[in-house]
Amino acid sequence: MKRDDSCADYSTPNPNSKTKKIKAIIDNEEKYVTFKYDSAHIKLTFSEAENFKKVYSGGDIYICLAKVRADFPDIKFLCKGAKINVRPSSMASQMSGGMVAYELTMGKRPTREDMVHIFDHEEHNLTNNPQEQTESYKNWLASVGAERNTHH
Repeated sequence: MKRDDSCADYSTPNPNSKTKKIKAIIDNEEKYVTFKYDSAHIKLTFSEAENFKKVYSGGDIYICLAKVRADFPDIKFLCKGAKINVRPSSMASQMSGGMVAYELTMGKRPTREDMVHIFDHEEHNLTNNPQEQTESYKNWLASVGAERNTHH
């Protein structure tokens, strides 16, 4: 089902909108970047500097974050959503708008303890290539014997 955002007015302050600063590595320097997100309207605004911002929309906030990372391959985002083995389940995506995901371990089905917030700090096994996360997910599915066709 396609979401129709054409009549939404984003110029007025939105009570659903939240701001999160996360650490990122830009030109070998650790800096903070800002994400403003609205998981109700599935909109993510990325600001790397005061005078720059870009708005993303998609199926959920995790997908929006993947688009940001693909657009800015030179920025290393230090957050769980950029970790190669982090992915929301369909239910987690629907319930949280993609804000919550599972940190997957090969050969192990996830439990509540494996749930992470995509903007939580992370420094290890990060990728800016969403395709690597998809490949990791397919490998994980095979490792738990749940291989399925992921193309719709």
